[in-house]
Amino acid sequence: MDATEPEESRWGLSLPWWSLAIGALTTVFLAGLAFALLVMHSLTYGFTYVLEVGSIDHPELDRYEQALAIGVGTNVFGALGLSRLALRTRAATWPPVLAALPIALVTGVVATTGMLAVLGVDPLLPLAGL
Repeated sequence: MDATEPEESRWGLSLPWWSLAIGALTTVFLAGLAFALLVMHSLTYGFTYVLEVGSIDHPELDRYEQALAIGVGTNVFGALGLSRLALRTRAATWPPVLAALPIALVTGVVATTGMLAVLGVDPLLPLAGL
């Protein structure tokens, strides 16, 4: 086996497949995050509506669906694109699972940021107090 050829794992999966498999976990995280944000928005809207203590727009389900679609698309296609690019670097000689972890991390962060941007949430807001 040549040093430039990608190394196969013991399960026979190549780097793009490992990236998609680990990316499936981040996709589940994105769906859970979108659902949690929708529930929090609905609860906040309900409390302010009942108690008449402010004005919050009602949750628009279409916007949450669009945000989730953008997040999942970014995650899946980003993982495939980065894994194909990684096959042309030194990461091709790494075990595919180890090479897929940074790819899943990068695409997960970018997908989460894109999803939050569509929802109008500043992704850097939790870091503002640091």
